[in-house]
Amino acid sequence: MKTVLISDSAALGVMEVRPEPAWRVKLTGLRNKDLLAPDYGAMHVAAFLKAAGHQVRVVNVVADVHTEASLFYEPNTDPDEFSGSKIARPEASAASRRYLFDTLAAEQPDVILITLSIYNLALYTRKLLSEIKEACPHSTIVTGGIYSTMHAPEILADGHADVVIRGEGEQASAELLDRLSSGRSLDGLDGVSYRENGRVLENRPRPLLTNLDTLPHPYTVTDEFNITRRFEILSELLPQGDWIPGAGFLTSRGCPEDCAFCLDPAINRRRTRFHSPAYVRDVLEFCAERFTGGAGSFFFGDATFTMNKKRLARILDLLPGLPYTYQIQTRADYLDEATVARLAESRFTNVAIGAETFNEDILQRVVHKRLAVSDVIEATLAVRRHGMEPVLTFIVGLPGETRQSVLRTADMLRENGIYSATFFPLVVFRGTELFDEFAARHSAEEMESLRLNPASEEFLFTSDEFPTPAELTGFTEQVNSDLVRSRPPGQ
Repeated sequence: MKTVLISDSAALGVMEVRPEPAWRVKLTGLRNKDLLAPDYGAMHVAAFLKAAGHQVRVVNVVADVHTEASLFYEPNTDPDEFSGSKIARPEASAASRRYLFDTLAAEQPDVILITLSIYNLALYTRKLLSEIKEACPHSTIVTGGIYSTMHAPEILADGHADVVIRGEGEQASAELLDRLSSGRSLDGLDGVSYRENGRVLENRPRPLLTNLDTLPHPYTVTDEFNITRRFEILSELLPQGDWIPGAGFLTSRGCPEDCAFCLDPAINRRRTRFHSPAYVRDVLEFCAERFTGGAGSFFFGDATFTMNKKRLARILDLLPGLPYTYQIQTRADYLDEATVARLAESRFTNVAIGAETFNEDILQRVVHKRLAVSDVIEATLAVRRHGMEPVLTFIVGLPGETRQSVLRTADMLRENGIYSATFFPLVVFRGTELFDEFAARHSAEEMESLRLNPASEEFLFTSDEFPTPAELTGFTEQVNSDLVRSRPPGQ
């Protein structure tokens, strides 16, 4: 059975939809990561299928076509100007599209796998599914990913995808291909929704994996996803960047918390599962040997990297001899003084913390963060005291929070000498508690006007305090600008 996995579909969406402000000069670094970083979930699935003996052709719609770093160079300098890079030209997206459909025509696959994870471009990818179905009417089209998990009935009702894999996709994909190759029914296949005889059927959820070490690591499909070239280009463009393929990895899945804006509680059911320290060391050794001469910083993308202190200590014990410094993200309440000191001793340089707000009432009553504002400030100052860079993120537009409250948060940052912080407007999506509140407030017509972009299934959370998208985003930009301008020289 001939199987094709389409990679970089979201990157093609960035090129074709051109969502605002992705192609502004000020977002060059983030955009280049969006274009060249692979879907790590797809890599995990492909790695598992490979280990299970399934042959899968990976079609990298961007990384197979645009292989020169010069294509991504930004010649323009005005931050608000549109990109003048070669990758921004219409002929670049046309080349990727042509490559995709020429490859499908040549392969004539029995099964086509394509991820649908990115909410920001979800409607674009659903339209792309229709084009793929038109080009390959006899192929079984299978999609999965975070968005697919939360929107399986609508995707199948579109009539283009035949199967949606919900939740973790490694084992489900392998079992699905086994059934399709033998002509067996999909009835009873956990974690799968599908169309059959005009009906949309949904099997029960698949239990979460308990032993992550049974999964082959994603870099075992380095060649299939053209990771080496992605790494080389991004290392040249973003030598200090995080989440560069070949220099990034999730050592765990899930988070035990219940933040109202986050999808993780719905996806991972507030359970955290860990790779062993030995597994983590194996991945680091593989990347150090395979991807050389580029980024010297490795990013651990776990939601709560420092949560399990005993495991963390064992990981840190295994890091000596590797050629990296390290960047992480975690929660403030998992950063006691001893942990921070140990991170600094182990060549960690950046610690990202989701702070959300310094309004104590909003933080606990609305966001459901089980920590105090003082915890965030103390952890941030500890990180800085030990010579590392704390990076904080905040949300503007949380229900009940006023402009004055947000400005007070910014003042508290300045009072504590904290300037590595960014404010984001609140956007919501299905599966989160705040989306339910948003949907209850707005009609379907109103929601359409609040999409982040025409292809997005993310919605700007307007309120009495911020009644229009322009007011929410404009105020957010102003807070960020004021914080940057107030930064003392040299900080």
